[in-house]
Parts: sequence; structure tokens; C-alpha cells
Amino acid sequence: MNGDLKTLSTITEKPKLVLLHGWGYDNNCWSDVMLNDLQGQYELILLDLPGHGQDAFIADKRNNISQLDEWIAITKQFLPNQYHILGWSLGAQIAIRMAHNDTRIQSVTLIAVNPKFTSGANWPSAMLPNLLAQFQQGYEALASKTLRRFASLQAKGSVAPKILVEQMLELMQVQVSKAFGLKLLQELDERVHLCQLTQPCYIELATHDALVPFEWVSQLQLPTSVQVNYVEGAHGYLLEHCGVTRQMANFLHLEVPL
Repeated sequence: MNGDLKTLSTITEKPKLVLLHGWGYDNNCWSDVMLNDLQGQYELILLDLPGHGQDAFIADKRNNISQLDEWIAITKQFLPNQYHILGWSLGAQIAIRMAHNDTRIQSVTLIAVNPKFTSGANWPSAMLPNLLAQFQQGYEALASKTLRRFASLQAKGSVAPKILVEQMLELMQVQVSKAFGLKLLQELDERVHLCQLTQPCYIELATHDALVPFEWVSQLQLPTSVQVNYVEGAHGYLLEHCGVTRQMANFLHLEVPL
């Protein structure tokens, strides 16, 4: 772990909520408004994904999913006995994987998620595999340019895309180790794990998301414990809206002005 975990609040009587950011960011990406909303009910634990921010993870030549599972196992050693989890984009995919068969995790909140980010013959509502491969190759060659391209796709469909892109770029620092996350976006397939979740689960998808077509929901038989809510905006709507939506607040039992 080595510094990739940040805890907000010292009131240990509160339930714990672990936050997992999306690819390219770190645990400083969450808006103050959203954190304030959440802190009314929870003690927050903000993680850095493997290879992001202060996380000390270094990828090697082994299987990428196996390395992620190792990171998850080590990370869980530092987490409370009971906690809720909230993930955005790649962080939401990893949240699904963490919650599978783990009774320590009490609820799962997934934002702008696709359980399988790459499309295929039986999974059309996702990104083309060659697009993610281009991102990986581009990041290794021209990281800053690739981050801008990625930010542009996240902002596509928002009210003020140019402003949102610049906001995103301020939150995405170049780190060579982030390339591991792009490999995970190409390889992770959490469809089965999502359909097997036993915890209460809330999924929030943006209707103009250029990276995650919301139509994927109709292709899975989700458990009755899963709620799905659709909001206006792009993949990065979370940064634009700042605070949580009314439906998310209800799911997380928040008392916030909406």
C-alpha cells in the first residue's frame, strides 16, 4: 500500500466507505462537494488504484489479472472488517471484483461502469478493442497527448466539454505505471461477478457517455438487489455535477441538500 490509502474523518463509529477512482486519476480526484455529502454518513477511505498516485505497485511480466488480484488481496488487509465500496469507471470494475464473495463489503456503488469495457461478438455495448489498444500504445509513447485524448472522450456529451477537459487534465498526472490500468481496461470482464453480487448494489450511468454505452444493462440478467439509475451527462459527469444525485443519496442513506 505505502501511502495509497487516505482516510477522511476520525469518527470511527460511522460506517466506512471505500472510494476507487477511474483510470488516469488518483485519490485526489473527488470533489469537495461530493466528499462533504458522503462524510455526513460515512468515514471515507480513498484508495489509489494500482500504479496510480501514491500506490507503490509495479507491474511485471506476469498475468495482469493475477497481479490485480494480488493487489486486491494486499489492499484488503488494510481495510476494516465491514465497509461499503464506491467505484468510478475502472475503479467500479475493480469494486465489483473486490465485492465478489466478500461478506465484509456491505454495499456496492458503481458509477459510469461497464463490467466489460471492450466490445465483442456477444457484447456490442462497449469500446472497440483497438481503441483501448491505441490508448495503451499512445500512453507509452506520448502520455500527455493520450491523457488529453482520453479526457476529451470522457467529456464528450457534457454541457461544457472544453472546460471539463481542462479540469480533468489538472487531475491526471503522467505516471508510467498507469499503463497497467489500461491493460486492465482491455482485459477485465466482471459480467459474471456483477450478476452474482449478493450485496445491495447501485449503478449510475450517464446517457451521453462516449466510453460506456448505457445499453449494456439490458444485456445482463442483473440480481434484484441491483438498482440502476440514468443521469444526463458524459463519462466524467461526476466531476461536473460535484455532489451526489438524489437516487445515490437515497441508496447510501445520505441526508444532503439536493
